[in-house]
Amino acid sequence: MIEWVFWLSVMVLVYTYILYPFLLFFWVKLCKKEISKINNDSIQTEWPTVVVIISAYNEANWMEAKIRNSVALQYPNNKLTWIVVTDGSTDGTHEMAMLHHQIKVLHQSQRQGKFSAMNRAVAHTDAEILVFTDANSILNIDCLARIIPHFNHQQVGAVSGEKRVLIPHHPDAMIGEGIYWKYESLIKKLESQFNTVIGMPGELFAIRKSLFPQLSANTITEDFSIAMQVIAAGSVIRYEPGAIAAEMPSVNIIAEFKRKKRIAAGSIQTLLRTLHLCNPFKYPSIAFQYISHKIFRWLLIPLLLPILLLFSIYFWYYTHSTVFLISSILQILFYGLAFIGWVAALLRISIKWLYIPFYYCFMNLSMLLGIIMYLRGKHTVLWEKAARN
Repeated sequence: MIEWVFWLSVMVLVYTYILYPFLLFFWVKLCKKEISKINNDSIQTEWPTVVVIISAYNEANWMEAKIRNSVALQYPNNKLTWIVVTDGSTDGTHEMAMLHHQIKVLHQSQRQGKFSAMNRAVAHTDAEILVFTDANSILNIDCLARIIPHFNHQQVGAVSGEKRVLIPHHPDAMIGEGIYWKYESLIKKLESQFNTVIGMPGELFAIRKSLFPQLSANTITEDFSIAMQVIAAGSVIRYEPGAIAAEMPSVNIIAEFKRKKRIAAGSIQTLLRTLHLCNPFKYPSIAFQYISHKIFRWLLIPLLLPILLLFSIYFWYYTHSTVFLISSILQILFYGLAFIGWVAALLRISIKWLYIPFYYCFMNLSMLLGIIMYLRGKHTVLWEKAARN
């Protein structure tokens, strides 16, 4: 019998979304004393030099607010600098940044991708700590004071900030993005306490300059790739929930769909390049986290969801088993609610609870199509930014 495929799919789903966070939580509670001791070591004694790097492509709508926010961050004045890279911008982003004389602005007419822009900025600074942030993200004023003390621990190579998607007053389909990031933040908090965070949001992360990696020119998602290179180098990534990068959700489903597909393609690229970290004999803790958080959720689940539905219907039809009947009904009901949520989003009807099943299906469909896009070689290093509300 091939029923094992169905039950294996169920086990992967339950493990990924429920059992993995529970295991992290259980282990963190079990090792509470050791974790507290590590955190107590992170007492700031001397402030290192820091540079805030902003890669901005056609971000004229956000540039002024972003620069004002960046220069207002609380940190010793003689230890903080700023660099804005506006490569390829044609909407006045470069000119707006040039108005602020305390900002170093790098600009060239040719657009070569975000990682190339980041590389150019790193080459123009001697700061010990590099802080990367997106142009359309607003940071809390004390984020640096919360991030930098983590680097007192020599094993810490990078620190992940907290991405927070602001939910609009009139909820739309992208409310699911905010709910997803709340769940993701919980996972990051537990991972940080367990061993290391697997990945960092491009909206806000910090890294030691000495660990900033040399990546291939065709790297699609630089933040995930940088994170995995830091881990591969033997360092850990900490998560700082008190360092917040807030941004509005994508303006519509189509904009978010394009963004998600590109992220999926880049994730698969990085996964294939760092599969050696999945070796449980050489990297036991990292392999456990990497497989559980990334391989299962990003690679397996988008493939298993259609299999789970088709096999449920198939086994019910041929065996008339109540288990497969209930499974089929529940899945059809869930996808039906997701479809209604999609229609409601198109008609701009606010039905908040329907946006949750819709966004889950939307996210996994984006991942599946992103995998196909990467395998077909249809990806590009030039990111197409999603319009924000």
